[in-house]
Amino acid sequence: MKDRCIRFTMDRRILAAVMVLITITIVAVEAVLFLFPYEPKKPPEADDTGSTEEGVRLVVDANNRFAFELYSELSKTEKGNIFFSPYSIFSAIAMTYEGARGQTADEVKSVFHFPDIDVLRSNFAAIYNSINRETDAYELRTGNALWIQQDYPILESYISIVERYYGGKAANLDFVGKTEESRQTINSFIEEQTNGKIKDLIPPGYLDTMTRLVLTNVIYFKGMWKWEFNESETREEDFKVTPTHVVKVPMMHMKPENATFKYADLEELQI
Repeated sequence: MKDRCIRFTMDRRILAAVMVLITITIVAVEAVLFLFPYEPKKPPEADDTGSTEEGVRLVVDANNRFAFELYSELSKTEKGNIFFSPYSIFSAIAMTYEGARGQTADEVKSVFHFPDIDVLRSNFAAIYNSINRETDAYELRTGNALWIQQDYPILESYISIVERYYGGKAANLDFVGKTEESRQTINSFIEEQTNGKIKDLIPPGYLDTMTRLVLTNVIYFKGMWKWEFNESETREEDFKVTPTHVVKVPMMHMKPENATFKYADLEELQI
């Protein structure tokens, strides 16, 4: 029973750390989603030569389980709409998981439901490549970087794995002696990766001399409407937040003959 209690406590601690990471992830998402067009840098291709259909399914299932579990935790404390990227958190922690050992690795694996490492690597790479593939329908780019205090040198083998399977980056910085310079280095890297659209991911004062590790994640999405709405047809109308709470919001309009949208009105939900 004691072991189970310890494991549960550690799981909650890791989950709490993950929820802190969401803050940085959301900053990146918000900054990129609405500031376009620009030409994002093409992400590196990961090594998915060892991937299989079953392996990809295992990684996808792990991500989905984590997503629902994290949403359940967030919904207990967050009010209003909950906006986060499970894949961003999952992919960033998968990259750091490569450097974990012992009980830490066991606890991370438990929270994120990672399959064995030899299954995770190539099959995560396949998912990463699929998400970042070239397509005319939309643009979607993702990327992770791990920044570690220079007193903790990074093994070349770890850097190689991060780049090979996760399309990520790992580097040492001096958070203790050059805190502000380290912040600027991270921000400059993110700004370069997004062609100047994210200029201050890490705000002043966010890092201090106690910082030992920073994990950054960037998402860029640009999609086109299958049926474009006429901007002049947008007008303020009532929107029912609840049966008794009504607010004014901008509503887009389109003539029925121009497009067809499926709609379902059920007792439990509207889709």
